[in-house]
Amino acid sequence: MSSEVMTIKELAKYLDITEATIYKKVSNNEIPYTKLGTLLRFPKWAIDRWISENTVEPPDALFDEFAKLQSRYHFKKWLESKGVDTSAITDQELLELVKKAIADLSTAERSR
Repeated sequence: MSSEVMTIKELAKYLDITEATIYKKVSNNEIPYTKLGTLLRFPKWAIDRWISENTVEPPDALFDEFAKLQSRYHFKKWLESKGVDTSAITDQELLELVKKAIADLSTAERSR
């Protein structure tokens, strides 16, 4: 069979799902297919488009929250590497450390 048009068996392998799942999706019109007489065929381009259209991506807010958490984690690790006890630090002390870190980074950038 051409790689541009797939049989049930080929599609099952391509999607790594069972043939029964494909038959169920066909009967519910959930997946693009073509009928050639009694034969079901699946154009690869249509399947690829269907996959793209049904791909769920996390909202940007989730990425933003992850970036904040990652930044906090790395900053905490950096502070700990400088000998700072992060469990006992006040907000004011943290602010001063942030200002110092930014100043140090700015100085390092200018000296390059």
